[in-house]
Amino acid sequence: MGLFHSTWPERERVEAALERIFNLPGFRPGQEEIIRDITSGHDTLAVMPTGGGKSLCYQLPAVVTPGLTLVISPLIALMKDQVDALTRKGVRAASLHSGLSYGEQQSILESVNTGTLKILFIAPERLQTAAFQALLTRIHVGLVAVDEAHCISQWGHDFRPAYRKIGDLRTALGNPPTIALTATASHEVQQDIIDQLHLDSPRRHILGFDRQNLLYSARIFKTDTQKIEFILTFIRENMQQRCFNEPAFQGCGIIYTATIRQAEDLYHALNQSGIRTGIYHASLSPDERNRIQDAFKDDAYHCLVATNAFGMGVDKPNIRYVIHMSLSGSVEAYTQEAGRAGRDRKPAQCILLYTPKDVKLQQRFIQNSAPDIIVYRAILESFAEATKEKLPSPGAQTTLEKILEHYEAITGKPLPEAKANVALRKLKAFDHIDMTLNGKMTWLSKCPRNLARKFADDSHKQMACAEKRLMELVNYVYEKTCRTKFILKYFGSREYKLFGGCCHCDKCHAVFPQDKYGEDGPFPPEACETVILKIVSTVARFNRHKTPLYPFELSALLHGNANIKPPDFVTTFASLAYLSETELRVLIAFMLETALLMPDSLRSLWLSEKGIQFMASHNLSKAAPALMQYLRIRFPNADHTATPWMPDKLPKTS
Repeated sequence: MGLFHSTWPERERVEAALERIFNLPGFRPGQEEIIRDITSGHDTLAVMPTGGGKSLCYQLPAVVTPGLTLVISPLIALMKDQVDALTRKGVRAASLHSGLSYGEQQSILESVNTGTLKILFIAPERLQTAAFQALLTRIHVGLVAVDEAHCISQWGHDFRPAYRKIGDLRTALGNPPTIALTATASHEVQQDIIDQLHLDSPRRHILGFDRQNLLYSARIFKTDTQKIEFILTFIRENMQQRCFNEPAFQGCGIIYTATIRQAEDLYHALNQSGIRTGIYHASLSPDERNRIQDAFKDDAYHCLVATNAFGMGVDKPNIRYVIHMSLSGSVEAYTQEAGRAGRDRKPAQCILLYTPKDVKLQQRFIQNSAPDIIVYRAILESFAEATKEKLPSPGAQTTLEKILEHYEAITGKPLPEAKANVALRKLKAFDHIDMTLNGKMTWLSKCPRNLARKFADDSHKQMACAEKRLMELVNYVYEKTCRTKFILKYFGSREYKLFGGCCHCDKCHAVFPQDKYGEDGPFPPEACETVILKIVSTVARFNRHKTPLYPFELSALLHGNANIKPPDFVTTFASLAYLSETELRVLIAFMLETALLMPDSLRSLWLSEKGIQFMASHNLSKAAPALMQYLRIRFPNADHTATPWMPDKLPKTS
């Protein structure tokens, strides 16, 4: 037993699978609670940041839950990556999508039918086929996992109509336990997810948005030219620059732009400066996008300039920075895009560049995504005109070209094709129309007289929600206290009320200490080697007394948590009280990664040979250079001249 206690009947079975199949020593923060709830049969909603370990939250329950686990995911590439990884671990997994041949699809369906498949990944559109629905009702579906669940909400920033069919499928399957996961859901979107999926009193987990290795900052400029100059200077001065004739290096970056034109201008500026740069946007052909994405994963570029067309499903560990050249559309979109940095848990920078005109650009995007009543009337009248009636009737057909012509005849102005497509997708989502491959659209249902008004009213509400989300991101730019605390509050995280400051944004100044500590002195107030020595010596004392010590206990002890009573042999209680428990857990995680510490089979901490050598030499650059580099970035003003702290007696270790 440790300093803290917890109970969970399924713990042994789940932990055995965690170690045997996934080869992981323990859970990331929050994962254990989520997995406990879903394996106990509770519907669960998990809102976790990008890189927070969402995949394990349904993959691990899937391997210990009887029956098939159905994973609904929006991206074929993401499915393929996960299936490949699970297959290497010995888990029977497959993905069913349009990119497979007929024979391959039939083979997978047969595996589902015979019960030889454990996890099946599908796109939400697959749920609409009657044959697939019939197959699922004949087998036992033990668990449903809905990835990128925010796509189900028309009030969210990435609405995908086919997601709205999932709730009906759950009902048809007898409401199996379901976990909905997303990195981007405000309180309103969370409730919409619960309602649309018909979740039964779900356990909510909104956590993990304090990613300590991400260094958040925002800068305000007057022109885009100033932004480009900042980006060039940032890359030259702060990153290892990769030029045309230089070998590959470890690390790269993403620079997001709001428009294709911005992306192309920045792309040319960076390449002309000798920085090997790629570009990715929706106007490129599918083959070009695949080629560029593969090259980026293989470190062919120092940075990738991209619109928001790039990102979903990107799981590259060594992204050292994400810069936004202008505003995203919401805090949700920004945190998802910025969160692609630092998935290897090493320091990474997330920088938002802002000019006031960015708001007007995003407002124009919002207006184009919210069709008004005239757009819907033009669509309905175009269908009705085909049968010479006032309202569309089932079977009436039209085309996009006719709709555009009809709108221009009514208003005298052209209708942006993007706005027309938004309206058509929404009509399709609610089963009013069907769109075929030959470009023709068919009306499916009886048309209520107030249909155009209803959809226009929904558009008005959606536009109001979108503008509210946009202004929240502007508030983030002008935040005066702590950027991480702002994000925690926005997502309703349980961490918010107990949160002081993150120590890794430009407002908290621990990572950027020039304003706060420039006159008051360095931070930490002692050498970084001393901080690590206190951690190492504490572990060594527990080892000597053969007493188990877990990471969260160690951080609480060194911080001086009043809820624990340290053993008599410990002399370091509260010796690092100036660091938060969260900060200490990050340091402990890095010490595990750099093998100064090592876990045993129960995840208790032990001192390694490298740790023993460090206690003797006090030299981190030899024992753990990666940790030393992290500390230099994290605490650039640390005092390295202080007299090193010495443990009163070097304990023996087992």
